[in-house]
Amino acid sequence: MEIVKLSARPRSTHGSAQARRTRVAGWIPAVCYSRGKETQSIEVNAREFGRIVRGRQMTHLIDLGLGTEGAESRAVIKEAQRNVVRRDEYLHVDFQRVDMREKITVQVPLEVAGIPIGVKEESGILEHPLRYLTVRCLPADIPEKVVVDVSGMKLGDSIHIKELHVDKADIMNSPEEVIAVVSVPAKEEVVVEAAPVEGVEGAVPAEGAAAPEGGAPAEGAPAAGEGAAAAEEGKAGASKDQKGQKDQKGQKDQKGGQKDQKERKPRDAK
Repeated sequence: MEIVKLSARPRSTHGSAQARRTRVAGWIPAVCYSRGKETQSIEVNAREFGRIVRGRQMTHLIDLGLGTEGAESRAVIKEAQRNVVRRDEYLHVDFQRVDMREKITVQVPLEVAGIPIGVKEESGILEHPLRYLTVRCLPADIPEKVVVDVSGMKLGDSIHIKELHVDKADIMNSPEEVIAVVSVPAKEEVVVEAAPVEGVEGAVPAEGAAAPEGGAPAEGAPAAGEGAAAAEEGKAGASKDQKGQKDQKGQKDQKGGQKDQKERKPRDAK
């Protein structure tokens, strides 16, 4: 793997205010851990670090140029804190010095290559859930990336960690972890609404109900026209009855009044 150079220098000041001034000056506050040695506070060039990020070299060996010997200043990036608003601005970086004779555990990019048969010919969907692979190896043997060929995958096929091999490195992921799978696309459910039934042949309405348009009335039920005429006749009869009752009442009231007048006359004469 290529060793990337990054300008770094010791940092003697601490605190959030000083860290802001450091970033304004074009540097990123950082620390460098060493096994068996005291952690060193440093700052690295922000522009150079940006090129490392854009070049996808975050997993490369980094030469910080801090030691008297080249091997003493080589490190890997363990963590980088990014500004949540300005995503191209890094707030702090953690480095881990490495011994070129000892194995270390790092994460390397995991990529897929090719278009599966199940996607081209069977309308499947390629899913690639695992983006990084955790490996343990000597610093000089760290792979730049691991590429998996998926062009031969058919619908329903999957590739697991146990099927993968990396030269000069031990894979630390679970053997059953899925790298890629060609899945069947989910079908959308189509809901079909039943059409209303109108004028079904042979349907007979309930007794007394009006027959549907164009249909025959039920046995014993009056036709639509006859029913309407009967209703009008009923209304007219009811009006006559009410009028007759009013006339009878008026006549009774008139007779009662005349009788009272006759009874008053003899009393007045006396």
